[in-house]
Amino acid sequence: MTFDDLYTLYYERHATTRTRRPDNARYFFNVHGEQWRQRSISEIQQPEVQDWVDTLGTKSPTAANRAVNMMSAIINWGIKRGHLKADYNPCRGVERFRTRSRERFLMPEEMQRFRLALDKRPTLERDFFYIALLTGARRGNVLAMRWDEIDLNLAIWSFDQKNGDTQTTPLSTAALAILCRRLLSRENDEPWVFPSPKKKGSHLAEPKRAWKRLMIAAGIENLRIHDLRRTLGSYLAINGASPYLIGKALGHRDQRSSAVYARLDLKPVREALERIQESWL
Repeated sequence: MTFDDLYTLYYERHATTRTRRPDNARYFFNVHGEQWRQRSISEIQQPEVQDWVDTLGTKSPTAANRAVNMMSAIINWGIKRGHLKADYNPCRGVERFRTRSRERFLMPEEMQRFRLALDKRPTLERDFFYIALLTGARRGNVLAMRWDEIDLNLAIWSFDQKNGDTQTTPLSTAALAILCRRLLSRENDEPWVFPSPKKKGSHLAEPKRAWKRLMIAAGIENLRIHDLRRTLGSYLAINGASPYLIGKALGHRDQRSSAVYARLDLKPVREALERIQESWL
């Protein structure tokens, strides 16, 4: 079986039916498929996959890791489904790049500039970015936010996560105020909280241009939309929230994802230092 044949089966029978982001697989194949599509999987050797990954890594180690992980997932699926006769995956044993997890979030003085700039943006943009910040939800979930997912009386938002689980997020007073205002301006039973101004019946699309304009206006560099999610988690940690609580707020399935925020909870460390140093002095 060629890699092209296997990818087609994977995309049709798995990516589009069992994953929330089939575009990830399609993007991988559009970018990297040409190199492998006509190759029989049994003929692909681990050393050439390693060379491919090493070359990709010279530009972006993270992108290289994602590419080989997706290729490996497709082949593993083929083995599991019996489309491949042998238990052979040429991605097995390929050395990945060590990457440092991103730690960027809005600093206190940046937060003030961020809010001042955001308050001057058009209502749709302003409300979208505020809800992303106040809920800590992923960009895709906020873009696809629906009115039938929200219970304003209970102040909760229930939606499907990318891992397939349902997350119930409590809505703060500030978030509720924005949603109530948007509900009052809702037109013709529009299902989307953030409807597209250009395409009727669709929700707001990729807000990269709006984000770029906002960053220029606020004078903030090296901040991504996803960093709003990290901002909420970081400030929860700084204020002493436990990794469990942070995980619940951000919808982490694995609590190890929340452990990274523990480095910001310095209050217990500071208190311990104060107690010791009082005895010294």
